[in-house]
Parts: sequence; C-alpha cells; structure tokens
Amino acid sequence: MTMTRTGKRATEEQRAAARYLGSLGDPLASWVQSTGPIDAYEMHVPVEVRSPLEWFSFAIVSRQLTRATAVAIYNRLVAQLGGSITAARVIATDERSMRDVGVSYRKARTIRGLAELAGDGLLEPDKLAALPDAEIQSELVAVPGIGPSSAQRFMMLYLHRPDIFPAGDLTVRAALTALDRLEQTITPRVAEQRSELWRPYRSYATSYLWGYLWEIHPPV
Repeated sequence: MTMTRTGKRATEEQRAAARYLGSLGDPLASWVQSTGPIDAYEMHVPVEVRSPLEWFSFAIVSRQLTRATAVAIYNRLVAQLGGSITAARVIATDERSMRDVGVSYRKARTIRGLAELAGDGLLEPDKLAALPDAEIQSELVAVPGIGPSSAQRFMMLYLHRPDIFPAGDLTVRAALTALDRLEQTITPRVAEQRSELWRPYRSYATSYLWGYLWEIHPPV
C-alpha cells in the first residue's frame, strides 16, 4: 500500500492527525513528522467503483493476483453483469458463469454473500453511515470469506472512518515489527494493544505504517 502526502492541500482532519501522531513519544512519531499530513483514505483502486458492493468485489477478485490480472477479471465480471455490479444482478447470476470470467468458486461465493447483504439493504451508504464500527464489522464478517482485516479496510478506505486499525493485516504487522525493531513478527493481539496510543486517529497511523514499510522495502 502506498501513502499519499497532502502537504498544503491537507484538510483539518489530516493536519490534526499529523499533529497528534507526531507529538507522541513512540517510534512512529518521527516518521509522521518527516512525512507531514496524508490522505488516510486514498484507495489506489485502478478501476471505477460506485458502490460498497463494487468496492468489495474488486478487493475480493484481487486476492492473490497481480493488479493487471485482477483488473482484467474484474472488467470481465462487470461486462458479464451488464456494466455494473448490483445485488440483483449478482444474485441472478450462477457461480459457474462467474467462474467462466475468471472468478474462483470461493471468491464468487463471497461476492454472492455480500450481494445478499446488499440486497437486504445492509450495504446502503446511508445505513452504514449511521452504524458504529463494531456493528458494521459484525455484519461483514458473517459473510463467508470476509475476515476482520477485509471489513476494517472497507471501513477505513471506503467509509472514511478515522479510528480503524487492522491489527491482523500482514503489512501493518510487518511495518510495526520493523519500526519497533522486533526480532519476531508482532502478533495481532500485541499490535492491537500497541495501537491504543494512536486513538482517535488509528486509520491515519495505519496509513503511515503502510507508507513506512513501502519506504524501507519498496516493491520490486
């Protein structure tokens, strides 16, 4: 995951997060100070997503695939569904047809489960806006194939919730391990405890951590 610096374009929330996280006496503070304000919600999604279901569909299709392959399969899926991914169209499409465009059985089942959730109105933006983080996560992880980290990324990157921390995220854990100079990879439980210091801006801390790991170990 990359990190988008906002500099003079920073919003008040971005400036407040940078000031707060940069003032703390922990190893992340110096990285925040040298980086400045960032956009914690920048998705870096290479396709157009117009709904929570489309956002999740691309995220699911992308699992364990190169970006180019994921984009190609996602675009074929969108074309198969008539130009957009809606709950009704997914539910009306059998999983074999989805597999025909490159979506694995497991991924198709997860997308269908999310479509059923959307069909019940539980992925409507207005409804999501009124729900607390814990309730949204509870609804999402009930869908086969959606774990806590997937739900947390959605709340952070799509819903723009400022205090989300995906403690089980491998990139977050790798960044924390490097930042704290630990000999063994930090566990999700300890990472969660570590994140308490960063409330109420843990989404920003997460994005700074992603950027930190990208900086010290850029992808080849």
